[in-house]
Amino acid sequence: MGDIQDALATFQYMMGYKYKFVISYKKVAYSIELTFDSKDFHHMAGLHYLKDIDIPKTPKVLFDKITNEKINDKYLKESVYYFQIEESYAKVKDRISGLRFLEQFLDSKNLICKYVRFRNIYSNIDADYLIKSAVNHMTAYIFLKKRDKRSNDYCICSFFIEPKSEYNGINVYWLYKSKIDLGSGSENILYNRLNKDAAK
Repeated sequence: MGDIQDALATFQYMMGYKYKFVISYKKVAYSIELTFDSKDFHHMAGLHYLKDIDIPKTPKVLFDKITNEKINDKYLKESVYYFQIEESYAKVKDRISGLRFLEQFLDSKNLICKYVRFRNIYSNIDADYLIKSAVNHMTAYIFLKKRDKRSNDYCICSFFIEPKSEYNGINVYWLYKSKIDLGSGSENILYNRLNKDAAK
């Protein structure tokens, strides 16, 4: 399998889980639920940048073509934007190859901050939070955005591996992090300071 097949396989696996985060900002706790929807993959993989080749936007069609290898690494390389996005340091190739480690990036000890647009003047990313995580000598920047203003449901709206530009935000702190299996309902607690803080 190629990088794009590995990326899709990882994403489809992650669709079976959601993350429950509790963070602290100015001594106030905020809850975040990170979920994965089939419509998220196209943007997360950076396929929207490959505008000079035919990439379906409909998730089922896109997934079928990747699974059947009608869309493979060789086909993606036909785009002039695969190795270098226009007017950007980001690379779609790195983004796709890094997606296979998405679970490790999220599960590992990492940093989270409130993303602030005015602190990142060269970025057009519209996000609420930014997770910075290092795995296997790679650094990933994972941007989270609320799906709906009325809920705590968030998605990954952008994802970069080793960007040359540094992204900044306002530091917040992890209080709780867990991964929930949507099939069984079992919850794997990855980090927990809630009980420690309550005991002080």
